[in-house]
Amino acid sequence: MRISKRIVDSTEKALKDTYVWDSELRDFGLKVTPKGRKVYLVQYRLGGRNGRTRRITLGTHGQLTTEEARQRAKTLLGRVS
Repeated sequence: MRISKRIVDSTEKALKDTYVWDSELRDFGLKVTPKGRKVYLVQYRLGGRNGRTRRITLGTHGQLTTEEARQRAKTLLGRVS
């Protein structure tokens, strides 16, 4: 599913970190912590399939809109590739 404001607002906190991944922009996602904090992030792998996975926080929901976070993710993923 495409991450939108509606999806972000409806995602509930759980006992451990919950991740929602965007269907349109690969490696762009939302993390919801057990305390309810919602953070936009990018996850990518360095060195191919056997490389290390990296997660970079783009910002929290409220500081960034969903579209601002998506644009930052596109820019960052372009630099990484």
